[in-house]
Amino acid sequence: MAKGPVIPGRVREILNPALALYLLVTGAMAIVVPVPDIPTVFALLALALLNHRSLNRPAWIIGGLVLGLFLWGWGGGWIDATGALARMTFLAAFLVALGLLSRAASRAPDIRKAATVVANRPRGARYLFVTLGTHIFGIFLNFGAASLMATLLAQTRETLEKQNAVEDLTLSMLRGFGAMPMWSPLALSTIITLSILPEVDYFQILPYGLAAAALYLGAGYLASRGTRTVPPPDADQPTISRAMPPVPDQIILLRVVARVALLVAVAFALHLAADLSMPASVLLAVLGFSLAWWAIQVVARLAPALHRELAATAQSGVNEIVIVSCAGFLGAVIAWFVASFDGALPAPPDALVPALIALVPVGMVIGGLSALNPIVSASILLGVLHPLVPEPALMWLALAAILGWGLTAASTPFTANVLITTRIMQLDPAPLLRRGNLKLTALSLAALGLFLTTCTVISL
Repeated sequence: MAKGPVIPGRVREILNPALALYLLVTGAMAIVVPVPDIPTVFALLALALLNHRSLNRPAWIIGGLVLGLFLWGWGGGWIDATGALARMTFLAAFLVALGLLSRAASRAPDIRKAATVVANRPRGARYLFVTLGTHIFGIFLNFGAASLMATLLAQTRETLEKQNAVEDLTLSMLRGFGAMPMWSPLALSTIITLSILPEVDYFQILPYGLAAAALYLGAGYLASRGTRTVPPPDADQPTISRAMPPVPDQIILLRVVARVALLVAVAFALHLAADLSMPASVLLAVLGFSLAWWAIQVVARLAPALHRELAATAQSGVNEIVIVSCAGFLGAVIAWFVASFDGALPAPPDALVPALIALVPVGMVIGGLSALNPIVSASILLGVLHPLVPEPALMWLALAAILGWGLTAASTPFTANVLITTRIMQLDPAPLLRRGNLKLTALSLAALGLFLTTCTVISL
């Protein structure tokens, strides 16, 4: 795709932070007071054009499609009825807030130290530490967790090659990250799914998400043990004392876990005490946490001024901001179109609903194998099925999308975490996933489909 003219850097330095601040403030204010949504579209359009040289092909495609739908709906007078603009406003603000949090976490010395501790565990214990470390860091850093862990492990690549551990540890990172969207309230899977299905409460799906993440990580560990090379007899055998880091390093790890727990607790408290939806609670928690963390780092002279922080967040995250916001818009419009038929479309019989829900994760994985981002596939599938699925089964539809998202993130060669991790570890993603994750993905989809089918039948 041809690149447009270069926009002077000074213009970007002024407009990028202004646009990011507008999106952030508007999205936060919309939680408590009505705000005009139309300007959000033009703010996103300006942000995209300002950083057009950084946009990838999916961002151009979905951005152009959404812009056309917006102009059609605005001119036709039906755009407000869809609720798409409000969802776009919220998701744009959330992506900016998440970007601020990720940047603050990436600068924190204890986060980097904790990642180093995890990556330097002895052979035998290293898989578990790396997969759990990537899982926890992913809550703060999102895709940055894959980059951080892979960069640290790549520094010892020669040793890992001698131990035949490069592929094993790469898979451990992919699986650790893939389990994070299955339960985390900060994950895009949770935010987008619950914004499309507001009837579902996060605490309804949390136990199932945690159980699924634990089972997936455990199954991944067992699968890797079957392919792990047996060390020679004279090699040092791993013991619990050698596997566990020294007490000072354990304290650093506990501090990182405590920060994650604090952020999640704040979101839960807002949800329960302020009677806010979980997506709104998470946005406010992430915004407050990231700004407080940034302020602490400013005092310690570790962070730039706020306008530079916002500028860097907008410029580096423009693809995610455009794709996620537009996917939310698209899902709302699709749901509105389906619901607008008002009975003209035949509702699926109850006997078919369990199969439709069970096929959602399969559709997301197949879409991922076809280079369709799970943000887009989940928005489309939920937009279509939301008006057609009876309310008692909506919880299982939400769980299908969230768990399917996690499986897609770890099993298709086109997702960001797979591309980042395999590039740094110097591996070809498609053969790696075929050898290491194909059976695990197939078994996970089969087990998940059976579970969803059974639960949906019972709920109906």
